[in-house]
Amino acid sequence: MLTFDKLLILDRRLSARVVRFVSQASWLRILAVWLTHTGDSVLWLVIAVVAIFWGNNMWRALGNRMLLGTLAASLATWVLKWTFRRQRPPDAQLKIYSRLDQHAFPSGHAGRGACLTALLAPVLPLWGGVGLVAWTLLVGLSRVGLAMHLLSDIVGGWITGLVVGGVLLWLGAVYGLI
Repeated sequence: MLTFDKLLILDRRLSARVVRFVSQASWLRILAVWLTHTGDSVLWLVIAVVAIFWGNNMWRALGNRMLLGTLAASLATWVLKWTFRRQRPPDAQLKIYSRLDQHAFPSGHAGRGACLTALLAPVLPLWGGVGLVAWTLLVGLSRVGLAMHLLSDIVGGWITGLVVGGVLLWLGAVYGLI
């Protein structure tokens, strides 16, 4: 029978494999760092503001979804992080994240990615939606590869982001918010 303790051990083992894989080559670590930063809140907020203020109607609509999704997913993951207070793995390779946010569960990057994918994919061409899904998966794996999170933190972030994105889509459909 799979107990909670066994799941935690499996989580740590699988996460360690991802860390070892990324550590094999410097180009993989550079790619992981780059991917991680593509999921930063500040980047998405800047893109959203630029789209809202300087874009045409289509870009404004996308910018509104980006802004709302980034803020809502960040708030949801922040509340859950402070509820669970799970510490980051001790060998985290990007210390700035550990100083800014010492809690790991659920991953804010994974939550933001999943929420943005849920909000943007329905209004993009198929290739755009598929690209967002791939990006969300790769950002999550990059966080594990840099030892910032365990895989369970990422899965928790994805679930959180999908729930927040689904609620926002529902609110948008019912109240016309997005």
